[in-house]
Amino acid sequence: MASQKFNILYGRLSQEDDRAGDSNSIVNQRLLLERYAQANGFEKTIFLADDGYSGTNFDRPSWKKVIEMIERDEVETLIVKDMSRLGREYLQVGQLTELYLPAKGVRFIAINDGVDSLVESSTDFNPIRNWANELHAKESSKKVRAVKKLQAERGERLGGMPPYGYRKRSNDTKAIVPDEDTAPVVQRIFELCASGKGPNQIARILTDEKIVNPSNYWHRKYGISHRHLDTTRPYNWSGSTVTGILNNKVYLGHMQGLRNTSISYKNKKHILRPESEQILVENTHEALVSQERWDIVQTVRQHKKRTPKQMDEPNMFSGLVYCADCGKPLVLHRASTMKKTRYNFQCYTFGKRGKGNCSPHHIREMDLMKIVLDDIRRVTHYARTQERQFAQYINQKNSVELRREMNVLQKELGAMRKRDGELSMLFKRLYEDHVLGRVTAEQFRMLSSDYNTEQKVLEDAIPEKDARLEKLKASAANVESFIEKAKRYTAIDELSPELLRLFIQRIEVGERSKKYSRSASQSVRIIYRDIGVMDRPMEVKVMQPQDAPAEKSVVQIPA
Repeated sequence: MASQKFNILYGRLSQEDDRAGDSNSIVNQRLLLERYAQANGFEKTIFLADDGYSGTNFDRPSWKKVIEMIERDEVETLIVKDMSRLGREYLQVGQLTELYLPAKGVRFIAINDGVDSLVESSTDFNPIRNWANELHAKESSKKVRAVKKLQAERGERLGGMPPYGYRKRSNDTKAIVPDEDTAPVVQRIFELCASGKGPNQIARILTDEKIVNPSNYWHRKYGISHRHLDTTRPYNWSGSTVTGILNNKVYLGHMQGLRNTSISYKNKKHILRPESEQILVENTHEALVSQERWDIVQTVRQHKKRTPKQMDEPNMFSGLVYCADCGKPLVLHRASTMKKTRYNFQCYTFGKRGKGNCSPHHIREMDLMKIVLDDIRRVTHYARTQERQFAQYINQKNSVELRREMNVLQKELGAMRKRDGELSMLFKRLYEDHVLGRVTAEQFRMLSSDYNTEQKVLEDAIPEKDARLEKLKASAANVESFIEKAKRYTAIDELSPELLRLFIQRIEVGERSKKYSRSASQSVRIIYRDIGVMDRPMEVKVMQPQDAPAEKSVVQIPA
């Protein structure tokens, strides 16, 4: 059987080895191995090599072929240039050379290290060699990570294919410019999401319109394969692909570096870094999406909930409508058995906990749509036609409201920080009492658990309050921005999710002046982006005669 076996000459080269010079090149490794085999009488040789593979990665095509041949008992000798060509992971290399190859009857030779498994003394220093080889891989990994970080901080693209919607600039492969074929698709995806569509809905629309998905587009245009490539379904889009596009800040014109990393230099599995560890360099290339639309899309996605199959349209007010009393969202109630005119909002707290905790704050969807549409028309008309008076009124009003809210936040923060300090002192005293035997172990466990829970709540709430305070300090009313938006929308015929989130930040619905009355007035407070509340709450009177064929809503806005 030995006459039917082969002598394998194996070479490996990583990108880091390639940068070190020509001595490790695959060509030079092959020359060295073939000369050695010829000089030492090794016949029936086969040369196999893996070019561009790290020594810590044993999932290499040619190496797997070597293992397959060994398992079929087709290998007599395995010859490499040195131990590092076999690998740079000392545990796995040690397992291969000390256990696996001897058990399979395969002779192992590392030429430059003077290792020959037939000569027992030649393997004495193998553990040290393997450890040194792995240390080299570890140091190389550190250097590569440092270089990548510097590139990310400079706003450079860290290799690979450009994001869908962009292509490489012809005279500078590190720079990207909009792709004439796919940039409109990206813009349409953001437009559809801003209008209230979710990732899965958008994916179905693109699939129905037979738009080539990213992996097949790259394959057709550049001949590049992808592990998720399915050429039999070139128009099949997935919700995850759309989600990836909607989450990518590259479409704002920013370069977001170090988004992914490997677990370690040994484990090459890629994981997503926390956003705080990523590096964002702004305005590095042409944007495909405006900041305004990006913000609207993120707001829509944050508040969007899955729409029941029997419902055609999602709730456009999702994340915008709240109870004026308890502050919880108003929930939209609708069903396939209900007429659209009877779709209505109701307080979440009332629905979950009953009338002892809050009241219904009931308002019909069609009434709210009319109220909001009429008020947007009124306010934007005022902003367009009376710019100076509008700006003067808003700046004067908001400066008072801003100071009031900042004072409230500062008082709340002061109280929370004081309580946080008190809890730390209480826990310290409790621990001392426990050590001195003044409280039992059970008392210590119960009290310390309560203190820790309260302190954890404070630790989460204080940064949120701080962020809100900083936002208020930096966000005096941006009247100019609102006026500019009002000028763009001179004819507002109907509401859309994008229009709502472009102009409105929050809607607060009060209870009727007389509970359960069909004709009693109801407070609806609309808080606009950039300018806040335009005037005191509108009084909304919904007239519902019992014998009327359809409801009518009359909006009473004070002069």
